[in-house]
Amino acid sequence: MKYCAFDVDGVLLDVSERFRIAKELVESGRERDFWRVFFSEELLLLDKPRITSVELINSRVGRYGLIIITGRPANLYRITLEQIIQNFKLRPTKIFMRRVNDYRPSTIVKLELIEKTLNEGYELVEYHDDDLEVLKTIKRLYPGITLYFHQGDSYYIL
Repeated sequence: MKYCAFDVDGVLLDVSERFRIAKELVESGRERDFWRVFFSEELLLLDKPRITSVELINSRVGRYGLIIITGRPANLYRITLEQIIQNFKLRPTKIFMRRVNDYRPSTIVKLELIEKTLNEGYELVEYHDDDLEVLKTIKRLYPGITLYFHQGDSYYIL
């Protein structure tokens, strides 16, 4: 089976309200405090599904399996799965997540998660993300994967 993979924050879910509140609650310059607040379960409840992503996923059901590749820490697995099931009415085949207390840049973490996905035998034909640097790196290393760059409620293919 072939798979499409989606990032969560900024792609499947609109996190703008959560981002705004986390910024307000944390002093500037305290990056780790920001991420701790940003990824709090209470604020995750503010996320809303992106209509574009609902449509994209619905158009792929039956043709591809769904994999999630996210920079969220692994301690948020349960709530991430619940958000996907609730908002998209389906269960992903697998969710690949950042290790807890891993503050490395997403370009490094997501590339490792893509490699892990491929090493586990999943054939990725599409990857959807809102981080252009992540997508450029994947394009250079894995030119056979179609890459979708998401910005707000729109996207384009790289």
